[in-house]
Amino acid sequence: MKQLLGFAVLTGPLFLIVLWVPVCIALAFLVGKKFIKKSLSLKIIGGMVVFLVALPLPIADEIAGRIYFNHLCETEAGVKVYQTIELPAEYWDEDGRPLFYDENNGNFTLPSEKFYKVKSKKAVRQFGVQERRTFILDINTQKIIGEKPWFLYWGGYIRKNFTPHNNANSCGGDWDEFVEKQFIQHTAKGGE
Repeated sequence: MKQLLGFAVLTGPLFLIVLWVPVCIALAFLVGKKFIKKSLSLKIIGGMVVFLVALPLPIADEIAGRIYFNHLCETEAGVKVYQTIELPAEYWDEDGRPLFYDENNGNFTLPSEKFYKVKSKKAVRQFGVQERRTFILDINTQKIIGEKPWFLYWGGYIRKNFTPHNNANSCGGDWDEFVEKQFIQHTAKGGE
């Protein structure tokens, strides 16, 4: 019984497609027969056009969303450093790894005397693409000195609602890369 239920859950979207194709064929015949009063070849061409337009409609949001997500990943995602932050030796271990950054959960403990602040923002864009953006601000000037925008996409209506364990696709660089590019260890020069 469990195997049959698992099969039904995994093939659910396929059943929707199998049901949609006959609907598209019937729609093509209806349009060709009822609404096109010209020759048989024009009825066939009109019916084919209707079929080809109607067939991808249930997954059109998936196609458009994927195109938009890929565009955002190529043009906006990734680590952007406008000014590096130089931290003294007490914020680094002997191997040069940051002590202010917890790799397990991505939390920062930035020095308050340096007046830096980490801020996050979340927004939903077109086609259900979610944008998340983390900023490092200089509190004195309110100027962004580094940011990490990344994007998440869970798919179109059918993928979101009819697939088990739907995971988001994401892009935008990882936190380790952000820390590596944004923060540098202060090195004493000369007799300092």
